[in-house]
Amino acid sequence: MAEKSFHEIEGGLLVADGFVASTAEAGIKPKGPDMLLLHSRTPACAAATITTNTFRAAPTYVTENHVANGHARTIVANSGNANAATGEQGMANARRMAELTAITAQVPVDEVLVCSTGRIGVQLPMERIEAAIPELCRSLNRDCAPEAAQAIMTTDTVPKECAVQFEAGGKRGRIGAIAKGAGMICPNMATMLCFIATDVAITPELLRQALGAAVSKSFNCISVDGDMSTNDTVIALANGEAGNELIDDEEMHRFTVFCEALDFVTRDLAKKIARDGEGASRFLEVRVSGARSWDEAHTVGRAVTRYNLVRTCIWGGDFNWGRIAAAIGASGADIDPAGVSIAIGGITAFAAGEPVEYDQDEADAVMAVDEIVIEIDLAAGDAEAVCWSCDLTPEYVELNAK
Repeated sequence: MAEKSFHEIEGGLLVADGFVASTAEAGIKPKGPDMLLLHSRTPACAAATITTNTFRAAPTYVTENHVANGHARTIVANSGNANAATGEQGMANARRMAELTAITAQVPVDEVLVCSTGRIGVQLPMERIEAAIPELCRSLNRDCAPEAAQAIMTTDTVPKECAVQFEAGGKRGRIGAIAKGAGMICPNMATMLCFIATDVAITPELLRQALGAAVSKSFNCISVDGDMSTNDTVIALANGEAGNELIDDEEMHRFTVFCEALDFVTRDLAKKIARDGEGASRFLEVRVSGARSWDEAHTVGRAVTRYNLVRTCIWGGDFNWGRIAAAIGASGADIDPAGVSIAIGGITAFAAGEPVEYDQDEADAVMAVDEIVIEIDLAAGDAEAVCWSCDLTPEYVELNAK
């Protein structure tokens, strides 16, 4: 296995030079921090991927508009209220969050990105938010990375953060990131949020390219419940404080290194979201190989992770490979069952169009662990993809029914 070009480090969101943050308890959630401000002390380029849900939340439109020119310095976010399905007032409130942040942080308003997450169909408590934003701007610091991860949580049970360090053209580069998500998770971006801060100098075009590729093979490969949120947003800010020569050519070795590091960060956070699925007790990884293309492998993997009858089997510890076969067949991919093989936990149950005998005690044992791996070989090509999910439990139904 080739040696990695990066290594994981402690520090979360604020490991990259030049970034500061602050949190506040504005009373949007019943308890805990519910507002976050992330800010680059120097100009930064920016990229974002945003939900394709047509019932999008108001802040996603503000962010999409402001990030279009490839530059931003500040993210203001709240949890506990999605500001979705809130009409003209909701849009005005999202714009007001950006405007007030711009005034107090002393940045142009189009360099402020806005995110919200939480309950749909309720107007933001703007008096509390307007009171909190100036204090957030006054209290920006380098020491609140753990609190930043907590401030965007809703039904998450644990904060999710990741940081890496690597060499970018002879200079030390760093990426720090946080994410939230536990339910309404089946992103198709082009309810989850992810904020990424890096001190690497890179053009907006290549940052956008790197982020899009990373998201497609990480956040777009997870499913907790097959439901796409109204608020899904991933934002990356890059301020160049590492001092590296500008990455402005995709053929550069340091661009490859940067992409490898970014891919690791987004995959790590994606898996943490799947592990923390609402009510989840087991983590599911689906590895699809032998496909004609990555898209085909991804289509099959997504179909299996979204198939509720597979996920209930994972919860119940039932070695029911037939449900996996059904999910593959329902995926829409052009599959020849005669070439497909299916294994769960290393035990092959189906191959070359025929069921394979296996030891039931061994099968029961592999279904009793906390992490289940399903391997599917389509025997049609050389492409592969990995998708992640979790089991579907009675706790998930109870939590969302309430």
